[in-house]
Amino acid sequence: MHRVARQPGLTVILFSFLALAVLSGCSALDQLVAGPTMTPPPPGGEPVEPPRPLANFTLLNQAGEPTRLSDLAGQPALFYFGYTHCPDVCPLTLAEMSQVARILGESARQVHFVFVSVDIRRDTPERLASFLPQFNPAFIGLTASDETALRVATEAFGVYYELEDVPETQAEYLVAHTASTFLVDAEGQLRMIFAYRTPPQIIADQIQRLFATP
Repeated sequence: MHRVARQPGLTVILFSFLALAVLSGCSALDQLVAGPTMTPPPPGGEPVEPPRPLANFTLLNQAGEPTRLSDLAGQPALFYFGYTHCPDVCPLTLAEMSQVARILGESARQVHFVFVSVDIRRDTPERLASFLPQFNPAFIGLTASDETALRVATEAFGVYYELEDVPETQAEYLVAHTASTFLVDAEGQLRMIFAYRTPPQIIADQIQRLFATP
């Protein structure tokens, strides 16, 4: 069980996700994770055994084109769910995903790096198209035309998200959400879950292992 403590006026969230997921409202205050009893995640990520086939879903990419999970089959994919107005956790994770791509070198061309927005009110395809190249022009951005479509995608991965008002701040709202990164194999099966701040080298090593798996 992971416990994320909020500052007064915000919600205290109790949420368990495969004994690994880290919840984040994407501000430094949200990273006050309490509890000496909290078990640290495995240093190499949490394997999903047996690999879990993911339900197909359809979202919109940054060009406004419908994109299904099955369209990404044939190559491993690294998924992260976040939002573009996040002040720190999401951009940091995207920067680390970019480091993963650099570590992989030419092999990165054989991997899909996918950012799925959990803030479809503000994250339009146009917004994703201008935001993601700041990290890597090859990143795929996905958003949804409605909450139902987004729920299908988040439920496939077991991702939690919730919009939260933040009174007395300049932010319109924040989005609390699972901050883990997910590795999907070329057959569309969930293979690994990486906790927030897993070193990029570890993620790159796990992707390389997928390449070596017959």
